[in-house]
Amino acid sequence: MNTKIRDIGVKNAPQKCESHELSNLFPTILLRRSMPDAKSKNRRLRKIILEREKSDPGVTQSNVGGWHSTADLWDWPNAEIQELCAWVKRAAEDMTTTVAPVQPEDQIVAEPYGGAWANVLRDGGYNKVHNHPGAVWSAVYYVASGDPYPEPPGNGNFEFMDPRPGNLYGGKEILAPVPGLLMMFPAWLNHYVNPYHGESERISIAFNLTVEIYR
Repeated sequence: MNTKIRDIGVKNAPQKCESHELSNLFPTILLRRSMPDAKSKNRRLRKIILEREKSDPGVTQSNVGGWHSTADLWDWPNAEIQELCAWVKRAAEDMTTTVAPVQPEDQIVAEPYGGAWANVLRDGGYNKVHNHPGAVWSAVYYVASGDPYPEPPGNGNFEFMDPRPGNLYGGKEILAPVPGLLMMFPAWLNHYVNPYHGESERISIAFNLTVEIYR
């Protein structure tokens, strides 16, 4: 019986099959890069940021609770800050080569656009949904992830929102902060930080950049 069914299926099958092609249009790129020797560098960065918090009253942007420094971090004179800024610029230039139609002789130059700032979240602090208009790339670097409690689920996680309106199968990209991790993404991409609950502070640095391609 099984052989008969297979024979009928072959006999009735069309001689030509309609072909189709699937394409993945307009992907949203996300770069994740780890800072070399992050542990020792973050120890110094943490000290710099917490000292700055004492003299800078900060501002309120997307943050609810916590401390958001003024957006002049690109200009902080500390050697460790300047080293980090240079590393972030190189990441933006590398990222651009993966998405832009560049030639080997082209020069890609990343520069600050819209500032950079430190964030310190303590128990209960979070960031509302937002993006960074006008910049090409935005980035977040984690100096310290804090010591989050096991509950609630998703405690302090960073979330990217699907940028496609009305889609039926999208969702969110959820990432847990890790010290030394840099995340870089298109500045228009909506994102937020879930309320953080933990014993020690969570420290991150946010960057906005533009990129020029010289030929």
